[in-house]
Amino acid sequence: MQTANETGVQVQPPLNLPPIAEAPPPVVKAVPIVEPVVEKPVAKPAAPVAGAPALLPKRGKIENPLIMLVAWIARFIVGVFMISNVFPLSFITAIAAFGWLQRRVQAVALRGWWRESPRRHDGTFNQFLDSLGPGAPVERPRWFWRERIVMSLEKMSRGNSARAFLRVGWTIATLPIHSLWLNFKVGIAGLLTTFMLTGWGGMIMLFSWYFGWLNSFHKGYEDAFLGLGMGLLGSLLLIVSLFYVPMAQAHQAAAGEIAAFFQFRVVFRLILTRMTAYVFLLAGLALTSLIFEIPRIFTVSDNFPANTAQTASEAFWLLEGYWFLCSIFFFFALISLRSYSALVYRSAMLKAVRAGTILTSDLPPRLALWFEKLEIIPQAQVPQHVIVAALKATISLKYRAFMFGIAFVFLLLFVMRFYVGYFLVFNEYRGILNHPVVQVPTIDWTPWHLVRGEEE
Repeated sequence: MQTANETGVQVQPPLNLPPIAEAPPPVVKAVPIVEPVVEKPVAKPAAPVAGAPALLPKRGKIENPLIMLVAWIARFIVGVFMISNVFPLSFITAIAAFGWLQRRVQAVALRGWWRESPRRHDGTFNQFLDSLGPGAPVERPRWFWRERIVMSLEKMSRGNSARAFLRVGWTIATLPIHSLWLNFKVGIAGLLTTFMLTGWGGMIMLFSWYFGWLNSFHKGYEDAFLGLGMGLLGSLLLIVSLFYVPMAQAHQAAAGEIAAFFQFRVVFRLILTRMTAYVFLLAGLALTSLIFEIPRIFTVSDNFPANTAQTASEAFWLLEGYWFLCSIFFFFALISLRSYSALVYRSAMLKAVRAGTILTSDLPPRLALWFEKLEIIPQAQVPQHVIVAALKATISLKYRAFMFGIAFVFLLLFVMRFYVGYFLVFNEYRGILNHPVVQVPTIDWTPWHLVRGEEE
């Protein structure tokens, strides 16, 4: 009920409202305290001291240059004795010299490939060679003692059987002559393949020479064309074989097997890859043979000491000493020529494999294994425009034809040097069948009658 107060404002009765429930006290959740991570100070590398040498990767032991020089001089002296001692022994020991030169070519080629591979950063070249096993090439082939003696003994001593004991005993017994046997083995293999190509031309030339002289003595002029024709045929065959043989010898030396010599497609591809450098090699062979033909012709002079000797024995030893002095320069020329052939070969092989013109599957097993270990693989070639490619092919074809002509001229000089020299000084059949710069490396032309102690 409403009532009025003194001011006349009506007063309302109080409202009866339900009691308000008290709200629960707020719950405060504890926040986990994260301790700050204090980073430990990292020690910074000390700044390099000025003038201090930089730290290099672990390398092999560096050989003393004086010891290296003495070792090379000793090998050179032995090599001279191998190609010129006492005839006919010189022709036998020169086979070992040919094998030694082949082993040297193998090491030079492999070293060039190693320098161009990623493996050169892993250590020295000698360390890489040691990783290939005891039969791997060596930079300085020995003449007599076994290579890598300790490694060879460790390999032979594997196992506790009687067979291992015999292997070790045989290895120890052959230590002083193992490299000599290896030089003969490699030399026989190399000369066998070389004569299988060059021997045909040489034998036909030998027949032509003797037939021509006999025919002239017996006045058989109606058959004169036969000797002349056979001489031309033999000379042509020798020239063709000599164009192929130097590169094939290097390929056989690197691969270490006879079959590599007869990989005609691979060898001709290598020749075409480095045609200019290869023609220089043929020129070097021709000029070297021409230069060392002069000492042989000089022996016909009346002032030559051996021609004024009192006895055949005295003439024999004077002539042997003369050939020995000439062999000092001849062996140096041989080392230079074979080293250059190794450089040409390794450059051609590396370029051909990287370009994909020679596949590793085409190579002998040993070379394929080396290229795999050296991680030398074909590289992607930048595609060329059709016109540019055709222009290069045309120029390359004409240039190669020109270089083939130059090579033929040098090899013709090689053959003519023989004919002219033999008309002046005849040394039996040896000079016709053997050409020292590519075959048995000896210039010991001592005649047989002096060997027997007889006057001419």
